[in-house]
Amino acid sequence: MPFQIKDKTERFKLPALPEVSNVFFTDLLGTEDKSTRDPIVGAWFRMEKGPEATPPTYEYDEFGVVVEGEFNFRDEAGNAATVKAGDVFFFPRGSTVTFSSDSYGEAVKCRTQALAKL
Repeated sequence: MPFQIKDKTERFKLPALPEVSNVFFTDLLGTEDKSTRDPIVGAWFRMEKGPEATPPTYEYDEFGVVVEGEFNFRDEAGNAATVKAGDVFFFPRGSTVTFSSDSYGEAVKCRTQALAKL
């Protein structure tokens, strides 16, 4: 089973989400065999200054590392934090998190793939 590698330039090729033009995201690599128990997927995530984005409630656990810039996070309970380059974050399944950035932020994320698609 070969390992997977993506060049750092992949982060500049992220498509914008149709519903939020300042959010750029794509799944990059992860478990290819759909029958594997507990598959995972890794993704690049970039957000530019603009409107807040609130994705649906997380149906999976997600871990991330901020690579550049910063993000503002706010959860459904009203907890808020600003995370910056080098910071790590974790969103448990069942949570709803609103994202924004006062300038620009980029992160690498990894999540269980239960209901996500590669």
